Amino acid sequence: MNVLPWIFLLLVVALGTVGQVSLKYALYKNVSTPNLFSSYYFWLWLVCYVVVTLLWLVVLRTIPLSQAFPALGLTFALVPLASHQILKEKIVLGQWIGIAIIVTGVCLVVQM
Repeated sequence: MNVLPWIFLLLVVALGTVGQVSLKYALYKNVSTPNLFSSYYFWLWLVCYVVVTLLWLVVLRTIPLSQAFPALGLTFALVPLASHQILKEKIVLGQWIGIAIIVTGVCLVVQM
């Protein structure tokens, strides 16, 4: 088994998370559209999504879609955790339960 595509899949999830938090931070700091384009965080989001798209193409060539696509669900668990740490957003009990369910579900679906 080639491990590199799985590493790329983890990078897709991680960079997708970084991208979402970066865009939120850019919008938080720069309310108007012209200022948004001068934001480092906006450009970080854009670079993340270009890289994510390219890595996703590599992943799709090597990992079955039935395993790769559900793994993207980890982004739905990591974004709240990252926004809690970086943006100081609150996570309520229901979200914690949802995060646990997502992680458990991804682990079950992605089993090799």
